[in-house]
Amino acid sequence: MVDMSHGKIEPIRRLKVADSVAEQLESMIGRGDFSPGDKLPPERVLAEQFGVGRSSMREAIRIVEANGMLRTDHGIGVFVVSKTRRTPDLSHLLVLNEYTVPELFEARITLERDAAGFAAQRIAPEGADTLHNIITAMADTGLSDEAFVALDADLHRTITKMTNNPLLLTLHSSIEPLFVDYSLQVIGLPGRRETAHKGHCAIVDAVAGKRVREARTAAVKHIRDVERDIIANLLDESDRVTS
Repeated sequence: MVDMSHGKIEPIRRLKVADSVAEQLESMIGRGDFSPGDKLPPERVLAEQFGVGRSSMREAIRIVEANGMLRTDHGIGVFVVSKTRRTPDLSHLLVLNEYTVPELFEARITLERDAAGFAAQRIAPEGADTLHNIITAMADTGLSDEAFVALDADLHRTITKMTNNPLLLTLHSSIEPLFVDYSLQVIGLPGRRETAHKGHCAIVDAVAGKRVREARTAAVKHIRDVERDIIANLLDESDRVTS
């Protein structure tokens, strides 16, 4: 086991704790502090060594694992499998807290597809104006990415409220922080805002027009378009790295 008592690990103090821990852990593996086949110390021990909480340590391990340098054998431990990063596994590259983006997409598709359909059935007469006002605000090209994401979250939350189902709204609220975190990471991808806005317009038009099937279809397409953009841009990044 590697001796970590002589200052090889420094407490992490930057804002994105898990990313900082992952970066330092990858550096340690790359320089040979841990070698392929080595088992990492327990999560609790690592968290103490790095000076971070266990949830941040757990997220950092998942990031390094997603980069192909670690493998988790459940019930046994975490092992080093490579000293170098592999080519990113497309949409699995992004990890949010303890969840992957594909996991978030699965939850969003299930929730937002049905929310859009129920909203189209139950929207009140004034609801269409509310949705179109949000869409109009989002069309402002002078908006910062942060402001656009905030309106994006407001739009999806408003549609869910229009289902008149408080349990659906509770479920939506439980994943909204992950949605915002992920959106802030990908909103800068080329064309992402423009594609998102088209998707939002399609959903709003269908919900406001009480076209249930079309609303459900538009909600699913909107999320699938995000996946497509992420995959396309990660492929471009991979090509740049290997060329």
